[in-house]
Amino acid sequence: MDLWQGLKLDHREPVCPQLVYQVKRMLLLGRLEEGERLPSRRETAAALEINPNTVQKAYRQLEEEGIIATDGNSGSVVRCSPETRSRIEAELTREVAAAFAASARELGMSFKQAVDLLSELWESGS
Repeated sequence: MDLWQGLKLDHREPVCPQLVYQVKRMLLLGRLEEGERLPSRRETAAALEINPNTVQKAYRQLEEEGIIATDGNSGSVVRCSPETRSRIEAELTREVAAAFAASARELGMSFKQAVDLLSELWESGS
C-alpha cells in the first residue's frame, strides 16, 4: 500500500500538517491498519520530493499524538488505540463541519439554507 499515493501537496500551506492529516485520514478510511509499517522518512521525502526534516517533524507529531510508534532503526508502525482513533475521528469531523459552516456563512447562506443543502446532498449521495 502506498500511503502517499494520490496525495497532492499544497505548497502554499505548510507540508507537515498535510502529512499528518493524510495519515489520520487513511486510518479513518481503513486504508491504514494497526501494526502496518509506514514508509521510511527517506522514502517518504523522496516520493513526495520534500525535505526529510519535514517528514521527520510529521512522524514526530504522529508519535506524540499516539498514532505511530518508532522502534530505533526498525521503522515506524501504526499503534493507535481505540481512544486515539475516536479522538482523530472527532477532530477530522469537526474540521470538515467547520470548513462547511465557514464557507456557507461567507457566501451569505442562512443556517436553514446550509442545513437544507447539506440534507439534500446527503440524501443524493453527492
